[in-house]
Amino acid sequence: MRALLHVSILLAALSGRAFAGVPSGSDTLRTDTVTALVMYGDRTLSEGEALTDDRLDAMLDSLCALTDPPADLLRDLALYKRIRGLDEGGIIQLIDSLFELDTVPYALINEINLYSAQMPTQGEVDRSGLLAWLDDPTHDITGLYTDWNTLAVHACTPASAVRDSVLLLQLVDGQAHCGFAMPVTGPLTSRFGWRDGRPHNGIDLDLEVWDSVRTAFPGVVRHAGVQNGYGRVVVVRHYNGLETYYAHLHRFKVKAGDVVDAGELIGLGGSSGRSSGSHLHFEVRFRGMPLDPARIIDLSNGSLQADTLVIKRSRHAYAAYPKGTHFHTVAKGDHLYAIAEQYGTSIQALCDLNGITRRSILRVGQQLLVDAR
Repeated sequence: MRALLHVSILLAALSGRAFAGVPSGSDTLRTDTVTALVMYGDRTLSEGEALTDDRLDAMLDSLCALTDPPADLLRDLALYKRIRGLDEGGIIQLIDSLFELDTVPYALINEINLYSAQMPTQGEVDRSGLLAWLDDPTHDITGLYTDWNTLAVHACTPASAVRDSVLLLQLVDGQAHCGFAMPVTGPLTSRFGWRDGRPHNGIDLDLEVWDSVRTAFPGVVRHAGVQNGYGRVVVVRHYNGLETYYAHLHRFKVKAGDVVDAGELIGLGGSSGRSSGSHLHFEVRFRGMPLDPARIIDLSNGSLQADTLVIKRSRHAYAAYPKGTHFHTVAKGDHLYAIAEQYGTSIQALCDLNGITRRSILRVGQQLLVDAR
């Protein structure tokens, strides 16, 4: 038997400090921890991954239709369904109560553990409402942005000012004719993340000089000017709360204050600024903090990953992923092909969603986003 729960192991042997809970002469808890998912035995209520709402309802319906349904399984499934509406404290209390039973339902506890590991913010997401759209991005009364600065590229409220830990952001609204368009049709040449020892806060899309560059979402141009590194750059603040950046342009076709629709021409492609050749450097930011565009756009076909984006605040930035995405915790022996087969997706889709390549090394305990549509 293996112990349950998410276990944080302080790397005292590597850092020369004492374990958590043992006096070490410092009150500051360092962040050099690793997380392990450990289970009681191998039994779960499902087969290897946390039950989705649809699968759970289907199991309950099928069991209730039986002449003599298994009472223990029905009880466990009913308890498991309760965790959808519980916060972290409520889940802990439920698990504690299960350990006090004469016969501990380890399969149920393991299922709750899997749910917590694969969808760590699902409860928060379900309780979160959609972020209000900006009726007038130049005079925001929602509190997302403190000013409307047309002179500087980066002029936003820092992420630490946000009160909510999880926000739901609507990307498109068909009834309001607010859609989405890819800025250019050229192939992806560089991903979001670290490149040459420095952060690459957007993606690079190939184009030729004079190619049309179009805005991704409707909004208002906040900045159109020349900045070091970016060269000629246009920044658009959108009604859904995002800002998008279009850099290394050759010519401007808009100015600050212009109202633009999704797919509207805002500039012509080029190689201005710090650029090794003609391409579009495209960024997506929320309140000044960069987001990986691959979490919003399926870069293999230019469509949105989902109509709603989940944004979770961390200490210094934001994490973003499409609503409905599952989390897979990498176990020993896992590889991309097997994970893709398990969730009915492709290796390339896994790579695109997680900003990795087919040759990336997977670490035990690592969480991968999985589009299980």
